[in-house]
Amino acid sequence: MTGKKLLLFTFDYELFLGDRSGSVQDCLITPTDHLISLLHKYDFKAYFFVDTVYLLRLKEAALVNPLAKADLDRIYSQLVQIVKKGHEIYPHIHPHWLDAIYDATINEWCLTEKRYYKFSSISQDLQTSLFEESVKIIHSILALANQKQPVDSYRAGGWSIQPFNNFIPWFLKYGIKHEFSVLPGMYQFSDAQSFDFRRAPENQAIYPFHEDTCLKDETGPFTEWTISSIILNRYEKWFDFKISGFLNRTGRRPTLKGKGVSSIINKEGDSRSGRGHRRVIASFEGLNLFRVKKYITAISKLEYFHFISHPKIISPYDFRMVDNMFGKLKAKFEIQTDFRKTIS
Repeated sequence: MTGKKLLLFTFDYELFLGDRSGSVQDCLITPTDHLISLLHKYDFKAYFFVDTVYLLRLKEAALVNPLAKADLDRIYSQLVQIVKKGHEIYPHIHPHWLDAIYDATINEWCLTEKRYYKFSSISQDLQTSLFEESVKIIHSILALANQKQPVDSYRAGGWSIQPFNNFIPWFLKYGIKHEFSVLPGMYQFSDAQSFDFRRAPENQAIYPFHEDTCLKDETGPFTEWTISSIILNRYEKWFDFKISGFLNRTGRRPTLKGKGVSSIINKEGDSRSGRGHRRVIASFEGLNLFRVKKYITAISKLEYFHFISHPKIISPYDFRMVDNMFGKLKAKFEIQTDFRKTIS
């Protein structure tokens, strides 16, 4: 393959989505500042999908609670700086924030009610309201930054972009053209999220579509930018597990600052992972030198590779590995991180 690579670095800018959200400082401000510093060091561009329904709820709490107001101010200030530094921000809708409970004593949130986790689970009136307000939030931040970035991309909360018919009206109304949720081959059905990407194209990571995010349609008005992965064979899976265990035991992987959503999984799997193998979603989380090598080997064989990460989960050790990986990628390949420059 050519030495020219399109690498997408995308991040879900969100707190934890379970019974303990974690703090804004620990889960958003501190790790995202570190990310921005690393991206600037290597002149890489990134895309942040902002949990806009959280910001709507935070605005409500900020009206009566000074700690919530301080969190809101810190988040807006950071997002403005992200945009000013050349990165892009888009809406990322988690509707179950509508049921979140704010605990003013610890300045955190509890999200145990999952009835609204999927966008498809809320009424059309709520869909209309949340999408409109989400787009407004992104535009308001861009205005504060005095930047004219198109708000034309989206990632679904919990990857639950199906059924896509629920999104089409809002994509068309607000000019959303680019979709970033599909994990080819993977599927999960639970009492929270729901997605099935087994029918995504086998040999095309970027493709146009219309009514189905997994069905290529050359005349479709939307483009899917699928999330990448690596395959670990039995030995590699065992080796990776041992490394992770060592990092956990020695404290290099600290305890997470919040708790993720707890769901009852009815069915899940991966149609593209062979027997005894494990497919790892491309991410900055859970990194080690072995995975860094695997990522670089995979990238050397491809022209497109898409990482999805969450600042709240990236540990200090992970950041060292990201720095290591960025340096090797920069030295080895001609890298483009702006997906727009690949659009004809």
